[in-house]
Amino acid sequence: MKYLLVLTMILSMLVIMLLLSDTPVLARAFNNDFETGDLTDWEKTGTAFDFQPTWGDNPTARNRGQPSKHQGDWWLGLFEKYPGAEKAKPLGVNPGAVQGDAPQGTLTSMEFKIIGDSMNFLIGGGNHPWDGNVPCCVNLVINEKVERTSTGNATETMSRKEWDVSDLKGKIAQLVVVDNNSGGWGHPNFDDVHQADAGGDNIPWDRVLAVDARGKLAVSWAQMKKYY
Repeated sequence: MKYLLVLTMILSMLVIMLLLSDTPVLARAFNNDFETGDLTDWEKTGTAFDFQPTWGDNPTARNRGQPSKHQGDWWLGLFEKYPGAEKAKPLGVNPGAVQGDAPQGTLTSMEFKIIGDSMNFLIGGGNHPWDGNVPCCVNLVINEKVERTSTGNATETMSRKEWDVSDLKGKIAQLVVVDNNSGGWGHPNFDDVHQADAGGDNIPWDRVLAVDARGKLAVSWAQMKKYY
């Protein structure tokens, strides 16, 4: 019991020293490309994201003729229903399985500060814009206001798009993937989002999420604990 009390005191002191340090401490990187194989750092509503992220080029596995061109192993493909072999087995699905356009929902990222001049990402799927009746898109939201939005081009193949966010520097933002459409091309595809500097070079997310000199955490302890 005494040992646990001493250990708790030591850990508490280390936390206080960390928060009072003048030297910034880096948090682990944001799950910007879904390579955790799950939705860590994101919060879902509805049912559209129940089997996400998607593993591998599932459109090609179902002979769609439109390769996903995703980054890494995992990505958001809201028409797909193949979350990788381990998760697919109990579902009884194989590569090429789909959930279709019917499910709807949203996926909202953790908060982050805008420090770059631009944001770039891979996007595909439907082209139903945010200002339409049944959008499927990706939005940049600040103080509950949509500041930037993009859609796919009615193809499963993702391409890289960019937002100029230079006028939003210093603001706290979230990304929201929206699937409010159950009709044709009623799904977005999304992957690999970054902030970039004025020269177009991507800024590491651990730098974006750094703890500042005043000890204010850009991510919560709960979020950081997921990585340790």
